[in-house]
Amino acid sequence: MLKVDQKEQIRRAFFIEGTSIRQIAKEGYHDRRTVRAAIRDAGPPPYKLSRPRVRPVLGRFIAFSCL
Repeated sequence: MLKVDQKEQIRRAFFIEGTSIRQIAKEGYHDRRTVRAAIRDAGPPPYKLSRPRVRPVLGRFIAFSCL
């Protein structure tokens, strides 16, 4: 997985310097798909919970409050 600064280097090489995707992949030891993904999306990946948070106090009453 690429870090934000690595993505920025790839995007700078592509947009400003005009380097080809193939050349960027070769110089940076990345797959061409990875380089294309970095060019498409500049930001960090969004945070996603692996499982919902436990609510020990309110957990039982949430179902009642939705009615």
